[in-house]
Amino acid sequence: TSMNNYKDIIEEKYRKILFIHGWGFTRQIWHENFDYTNSNNCIFIDLYDYIESTQGNLKEAAKKIIDEYGNFDLIISWSLGCLLAKEIESLVNIKLKKIIFISYNPQFLKDSSWIFGLDQCQINELKKNLLVDKELTVKNFYLLVLGEIINKKKYYKRIYKNIKSILDIDTSNLILALEVLEKYKYKNFKKNSKIKKLYIFGEEDLITPIDIADIIRKNEPNSLVKIIKDSSHIPFVTNDTQFNEILKEFL
Repeated sequence: TSMNNYKDIIEEKYRKILFIHGWGFTRQIWHENFDYTNSNNCIFIDLYDYIESTQGNLKEAAKKIIDEYGNFDLIISWSLGCLLAKEIESLVNIKLKKIIFISYNPQFLKDSSWIFGLDQCQINELKKNLLVDKELTVKNFYLLVLGEIINKKKYYKRIYKNIKSILDIDTSNLILALEVLEKYKYKNFKKNSKIKKLYIFGEEDLITPIDIADIIRKNEPNSLVKIIKDSSHIPFVTNDTQFNEILKEFL
């Protein structure tokens, strides 16, 4: 992935950038796929650390991050990490300039009033399998993340580089993070937020259904919503060219 053509613009405009990764991955995923992530103004948190230290309370985790690092100009969040970005947004909604939400779902768990997400049985299975064979469970999750895209084997090799770092995470923390995913719901959309927001969705995402893009457009008319054709739950890997063009335009 090459972002050097606007690396200088980013460093000039944004004094502090926070990256928040998703479940099943670590902050390594950013370093592998974003060229400008070595910049001094980039902060890469460990999502599991903050979930563990707050017993799964995202509001407390958000406060902790602000206490440790201060305010941010820009947040780039992905999947489960978007939920933590939403909590930070509610704390610093004046000083924060922009937030990018990648593969965001306001409620990852399906229920009688929300059909866009994962079934409870899928999450239960994930938890159970983590205790039996952690590596196989993560491998299978990576296949779900990629969905049915073209060149799946090639992209699997790219994201498989994260396997060692994720296997080093305590299983109980991975399960706690899944419980966070089950618990949190963000249906209170902000129609007139002062923060500029970009939502990026993959058209073939098996975890975050594309219908959510329409829900965001309807409820947050001031936010920018982009759909990447033939893309997955991890568009910055599988469709990096289109993804980078969208980012470049927004930043």
